[in-house]
Amino acid sequence: MSNSAVRFTVLGPVRAWRGSAEIGLGSPQQRVVLAALLLRQGLPVSAKDLIDAVWGDRPPASATNALRIYIHRLRRSMEQAGTPPEPVIESVGSGYRVHLASDVLDMSVFQDNLAKAQRMRREGNLATSHTLLRDALALWQGNGLADLPGSWAQMQRTRLDQLRLDALEAKFQTELRMGAHHEITAELNSVVADHALDERFREILMLALYRSGRQAAALEVYQETHLLLAAELGVGPGPGLRHLHQRILRGDPALLRPEREPGSPSTGLPPRAGALSVGHAPTAAPAQLPYDLPVFAGRHEEVTEVESLAEAGRRRDAGTTLCVVVGSAGVGKTTFIVHVAHLLAAHYPDGQVYLNLHGYDAQEAPVSTQSALRIVLESLGVAADRLPPDMDAQAALYRSLIAGRRVLLVLDNARNAHQIRPLLPAVPGCLTIVTSRNQLSDLVVKDGAHHLRLGALSKAEARDVLVRRLGADRVNEDPTATRRIIDRSAQLPLALALIAARARTRPETSLAAVADELCGAPSVMDALSDADSSLDVRSVFSWSFVGLAPQTARLFRMMAVAPIPDCSLATVAALAALPVSRARSLLAELTAAHLVDEPTPGRFVMHDLLREYAAELLREQDGAETGAFDRLLAYYLHTAYTAARTLAVNLPSLDLEPAPAGVDPENITDPERAVAWFDKENEALLHVTERAGATPGREAQAWQLAWSLMEYLQRTGRWEDQIALQNIALAAVLRGRDRLGQAHVHRNLARAHAQSEHVTEARLHLRQALAIFEELDDLIGQARCHGNFALILARQGDYAAALPHVHRAVEQFELAGDPTGQASALNNLGWTYGQTGDHRKALGYCRRALELLREVGDRVAQAATWDSLGYIHHQLGNHRQALGCYQRALHLDRQLGDTFNEAETMEHLAETCLATGAWGAARDAWGFALKVFEELDPQAAERVRARLRDLRNRVAARSGAVDGDHA
Repeated sequence: MSNSAVRFTVLGPVRAWRGSAEIGLGSPQQRVVLAALLLRQGLPVSAKDLIDAVWGDRPPASATNALRIYIHRLRRSMEQAGTPPEPVIESVGSGYRVHLASDVLDMSVFQDNLAKAQRMRREGNLATSHTLLRDALALWQGNGLADLPGSWAQMQRTRLDQLRLDALEAKFQTELRMGAHHEITAELNSVVADHALDERFREILMLALYRSGRQAAALEVYQETHLLLAAELGVGPGPGLRHLHQRILRGDPALLRPEREPGSPSTGLPPRAGALSVGHAPTAAPAQLPYDLPVFAGRHEEVTEVESLAEAGRRRDAGTTLCVVVGSAGVGKTTFIVHVAHLLAAHYPDGQVYLNLHGYDAQEAPVSTQSALRIVLESLGVAADRLPPDMDAQAALYRSLIAGRRVLLVLDNARNAHQIRPLLPAVPGCLTIVTSRNQLSDLVVKDGAHHLRLGALSKAEARDVLVRRLGADRVNEDPTATRRIIDRSAQLPLALALIAARARTRPETSLAAVADELCGAPSVMDALSDADSSLDVRSVFSWSFVGLAPQTARLFRMMAVAPIPDCSLATVAALAALPVSRARSLLAELTAAHLVDEPTPGRFVMHDLLREYAAELLREQDGAETGAFDRLLAYYLHTAYTAARTLAVNLPSLDLEPAPAGVDPENITDPERAVAWFDKENEALLHVTERAGATPGREAQAWQLAWSLMEYLQRTGRWEDQIALQNIALAAVLRGRDRLGQAHVHRNLARAHAQSEHVTEARLHLRQALAIFEELDDLIGQARCHGNFALILARQGDYAAALPHVHRAVEQFELAGDPTGQASALNNLGWTYGQTGDHRKALGYCRRALELLREVGDRVAQAATWDSLGYIHHQLGNHRQALGCYQRALHLDRQLGDTFNEAETMEHLAETCLATGAWGAARDAWGFALKVFEELDPQAAERVRARLRDLRNRVAARSGAVDGDHA
């Protein structure tokens, strides 16, 4: 860190120093502004967000001017302290940002230490991990933002405190692994006293005491915990504490030494996911550019043209810069723009986003504008479940996100201007590069795009390509052969790459022989359709294919069946009925021959022309395509089914047809891995389901695959995708007269329509589903239908009508022997009784639900039940118990990353805070809920705004002031 740099602290009072001299930061409002900038760690913050942080949702009319004054005073304070001439606080668009090196903010150092500590722990270097954790915790000087007033600061303090507790837990667990159980008991006792309801520290304390030879003291901690939880919350200890208690009672000798976990030593406690998480730290800027080929050659003039265009746009800073790159298939548009984008990436620090729009793809439908918007928004850090439902709102959110940022957007293979226009940034500082086979003249005329056409390489550039790929010695050895190869390739980059790959794999063959084979090969593909090209690559493909070993050639043909050009290693293995290890080695041969690319590890892409050629070859093999698709379908169905049941433990089982020989589905048992798999494969899954739905004899697999996708699509808020997918499944099961499939599809359609507020359609499908489940004597299916009926009625406020349905669901789950379903239904029953005013009965049902849920380990339903218990205790006047229940729900919601349910619980928590006189805490909780609901649930947002208005009126009546800062 430079001696002239300013360093800042937020893990305690907000302060700033230059060297040893502290810089005066002025009024509390000025420090709030600085803190809001610092917590974004170098990213821009809009003026609106800064105003919200200082004044909440009722800023004075002079707020904008006051903000400018605060920024001016902060800059002047830092200039007077002798900082470098460039401003520490920079104006960006309509907002501001702070220039921050990685080591000048204590929060950044804290997060960096946590990440390094986690890596050291995985590598088994406990001493270094412990030192990093200790150093990270030493940065704290009291509560975060300790000297700042207002609801925004309180919300940030809550978030920061959770990060500190996570780091503290990681430190204690590391110390246990290092055998420091004697040394940590005193500090643990202090932490337990300060955080009495946080069971994780009590669990660690019990183990530390037991390892110190103090078995009685460890058991006493358990008894104290049991009494405290019963008195405060009306529940017993969680499963972790109970399990540890039983092991201590048995004198389990394994507790006396750290148990081993893969890669590093471990404690006897179960590992806690996310212990070193940085929580709500800003999402890293996307860096999505594909691999830049090290053998790229030529295009010097075109590269310079785009670089000059980008530089002029940055210098002018008057608007976004748009470059349209067009040309025929195989001319190297994607390779070119990726290369240029890598050269320019450093000038766009707020992210580089790459998106293939599949505008001209023989196998893949073009990406819709709304899907493209969704993908880009997710790339910029917007959670899928927080996306607005309609395209106009998504476009508005996109424009807001990139305001004041410098982003490089690469849109590859666009179909037309309409497909991409909503994706074009409307702010200065951004660069957009688009490729297409279409001229996209509309973008030139209406949007002022710079038009760049890529033709065939010059002969000199084509020769440079061969030199880069084969080496100068070999190319110079026979100039005549080199010229023949260049002429036969028509100077097309794709053809040159294929020829060079073939020659490179046969180093003993002269270029003259390569040229003879190339020029003598029969023509087996039509010429490219672009009128400006006389290029014929079919002979190149054929020549390259003929040189493959039989099994490699078969794999190449099978890849034409893949639902999308980008597929995983496991998908390819299933297509060809090969072990993964064998598929990997064959793919390496295809990659070396440039018939397949591997842009990211484990993902394989075939150029659209090569896919067309592979499909042509496959059609010559009788029955090969059917067998390959059956294997593909089985792989996706069995893997998706396992992943879905991992995400939701209460899903019922289905009777799947066994996977055919040669197919090895993935056994995904970790929820995070399940979500990651669905994220990567959801596009392929949708295509496979659609094809299965249209294939006679595959009706069962179609609805079962749609069923397996339901949980993931629901979590990501993609209701319209759900409806479309289930309609495909419905057509299939009706055609196949599959009654069980019809029942499941009707219920899933009802769920999707209910979430989309299509109540009439939801009820219609539910009635049909229930009738079929009754016909089949399927108790679990009937119970779930009754639960769905109750949910629809409850949303309409008719809780009395919902009660019989929930009772019926509980009874049928119990008769069916399904404790997980029964527990969730009991919670729903308790909540519904609570809404009718029968709170004593509600309390009993929810407590029964919680006990069952702890046994089955359903954390999602546990969080919902704790929220129900909080509401019921509030209604009974047990406000302290209500607060404790809400905290338990929030802890689980945050572990699960369930932001929407966290906001709902915050809304309920605010009512309890208000009832206890903690008006400031109530406003903070409603403020958090409002920010979430504004993006996800407009009706809920309006409900929360009304409660905040009521609160301000009460404050005004009590104090005569309307300023929201007094609440």
